[in-house]
Amino acid sequence: MHKLPRPPQGSRIQKRPLTRRQPPASSKSRIVYVSTGTPFMSAVKRVRKQLDQGLRRQSAAPKNASLQSRVEALEREQSSSASGVGGVEVTVMGTGRAVEKMVRLAGWFEQQGDCTVQVRTKTVGTVDDVVDVEGEAEDESRVRRMSCLEVVVQLK
Repeated sequence: MHKLPRPPQGSRIQKRPLTRRQPPASSKSRIVYVSTGTPFMSAVKRVRKQLDQGLRRQSAAPKNASLQSRVEALEREQSSSASGVGGVEVTVMGTGRAVEKMVRLAGWFEQQGDCTVQVRTKTVGTVDDVVDVEGEAEDESRVRRMSCLEVVVQLK
């Protein structure tokens, strides 16, 4: 990895917002983004709400289902939870200075008895524009690499 060169004389760097991942199609996986300004307990409640919603969706039986099909659905749910397959998970992501808050969130959910936590590090690219002092954009953009922490919280 090499250091990016300084912008030309009379110009400055204008940072663009980070691009976010496409929302997942499956109902088992959810993404919550955390920034430095996100209150800690607000992030905890957001993750817990996503976990609870996923659990409700997973265990919901069709309204017009027969008794036999409801019993079979409950048995399948119990067997999948016993084998550890099919648990609801929420991915929490934070970059840059929000990494500290992500570590605290991982510690919080690790202390909860009903959650398992996985922590992954990664690097994401973000685009910056080079603009002159008057604010007019030049034809130059550059990719800056940022560290990112991904915390996956899953119900046991």
